[in-house]
Amino acid sequence: MKRLGIYYATACYKDTQGHYFTSPGLGKYLQVMNRMFNFEVVLIAPTTHYPLAHLSTPLPVERFKVYELPYFERFLQAMCIRGRLRNRLRMFLKQNSVDVIWLRYPAAYATELWTECKRQRTPCFYEAVADPVFQFENLKQGMWLMHKIALSIVRWHEREMREIAKTTPTFAVAQSLAHKLGSGGVDWIPASTVSEKDFYRRTDTCEGSPYRLLYVGGLIPLKSVETIIDAASLLQRSGVTLHLDILGDGAERKKLEARADAVLMPNTYRFHGYCACPIELDRFYRKADIFVMSSITEGFPRVILEAMARGVPVVATNIVGIPDLVHDGETGLLVPVRSPQALAAAVQRIIEDGDLRRRIIAGAYRVAEEHTVEKFLQRVVEFVRTRVGVDLTE
Repeated sequence: MKRLGIYYATACYKDTQGHYFTSPGLGKYLQVMNRMFNFEVVLIAPTTHYPLAHLSTPLPVERFKVYELPYFERFLQAMCIRGRLRNRLRMFLKQNSVDVIWLRYPAAYATELWTECKRQRTPCFYEAVADPVFQFENLKQGMWLMHKIALSIVRWHEREMREIAKTTPTFAVAQSLAHKLGSGGVDWIPASTVSEKDFYRRTDTCEGSPYRLLYVGGLIPLKSVETIIDAASLLQRSGVTLHLDILGDGAERKKLEARADAVLMPNTYRFHGYCACPIELDRFYRKADIFVMSSITEGFPRVILEAMARGVPVVATNIVGIPDLVHDGETGLLVPVRSPQALAAAVQRIIEDGDLRRRIIAGAYRVAEEHTVEKFLQRVVEFVRTRVGVDLTE
């Protein structure tokens, strides 16, 4: 039986019974992978013994183990423990026999494991999921000097990744990222956590007011959630009756709540916090009339596919991997970043134009059907067979 090692740098929680839990995205990949294929998986993961709401998706038990790393969730945290972390990554291949290793970019000190793979001639491949340079170039916050230092660091890492991609099989989740890192040598495999059982079929939304707008994601600067709040305010002032549901948590929550209190009508919005229950999250999608995303940078956002699979028309910013999913006027509407006026106009267009709305819903279903988690994993396994030279299904 083949064995796959995975280093995503996504944290796990280990309870007192020895069971592991992780984020919904990674957890969904691993659950479905475990059902679809018979190979074993060793997840290389930062591990905490403290229960955290966002680490609540159970990991498989059979044909699965976790190689524990010191706990971190952000790169700055990883830097604080870099000595112990790098040592554990270097020791992995000495303590575990695997046929191939799946590495993620960006992931803290993943190059340590890549170097060990090259040294010990263990096959490996990379998945690129984000564009940190684009993020830092467009997210200007904090002290000018610190921002310049951080930008120079991520640019150095990007150059390093370009060099790695010349000799290591690599795929990216967004077409623009694949081209940027490999200029034709990096494959495009769009990621997804939407399963075939997640689809909710309907032909239309916006059948009565208040129209329910839904946002799902982090409350952090790069998501620019204030743009959604300001757009909702513009719509309300123009006479549109709506309710805004915001699912997620993060450092900007209090600031965003204060902004909503100041500009939105009372009892027309709610911050629900992080939603750890898949059944409850599904209910929010089913109740929604329009899904909105105002990010200034994204890789290949799974929440857009989640909305599409439930028949929710999408309005999102025209950046990085979003246009791979949202084809303007066909599977959603695209708007520029940091423009509440454009976002509000697009939402109003969907509300008022039923033919456009129904066309978008039908087109989005076709996109979601093509990008299920099952098809994503099948494409990855085929990529490993053809590009890496390891048949995990043998």
